[in-house]
Amino acid sequence: MRSFVLEVARPLRRAAKSATPQRYFTTSPSCALDQRRAAGKIQIKTIDDKIAEFPLNEKIAALKVKVKTPEGKLSEPEWLDQLLDSIDRSTQYVLQINKPEDGQMPIVQTISRMELIQRINRSENLLRNQRRSEKEKKPKQLELNWAISTNDLQLKMKQMHEFLQKGKKVELLLANKRHQRKASEEEAQALLKTVREKIDEAGASETAPMEGAVLKQAILTVKMRGT
Repeated sequence: MRSFVLEVARPLRRAAKSATPQRYFTTSPSCALDQRRAAGKIQIKTIDDKIAEFPLNEKIAALKVKVKTPEGKLSEPEWLDQLLDSIDRSTQYVLQINKPEDGQMPIVQTISRMELIQRINRSENLLRNQRRSEKEKKPKQLELNWAISTNDLQLKMKQMHEFLQKGKKVELLLANKRHQRKASEEEAQALLKTVREKIDEAGASETAPMEGAVLKQAILTVKMRGT
């Protein structure tokens, strides 16, 4: 009589889990970028976008207009649609150059695309220069802790001297720093004395009495003498 041995099959091992967790996206990267653009976080303006901001061609809300000639004279009233038909729309525009009040007729001029782009560039350069000038006029600020170390104070005074040499106005902001040692009244007065000596050595002076109070928040505004 034959005997049979039954083999019990081993349970299959589960596949090891990946050490790297799966990432789930609610949107694709490109879609997310579009959403950021829609939210105004990314704004890219082409030259055509900038041109479209001008009151041009059909955006002029009038049937008749007066045309300003290169000599600065005004024409008799003309039909706007006829004026638009007379120009090369691929390279020229009709540009409204005034803001007419009730009953007044718009004044326009024909302008080439290149001239309009140059006007945009000049305007942007002027605005950029104005912003740069305003930024340069703003005082440079240096923060000093009332309990500042000797090395840190030397660094701050060196920075102050460099700013002053460049013709900048400097604001020295003195205050206590959180989680740091508080200076004593004697230390604070000694710091003020040292700072004022450095201001004088740099050929500068305070433009106004110190704002604030010792051991609290205080501001010293400094600039070179004679400027």
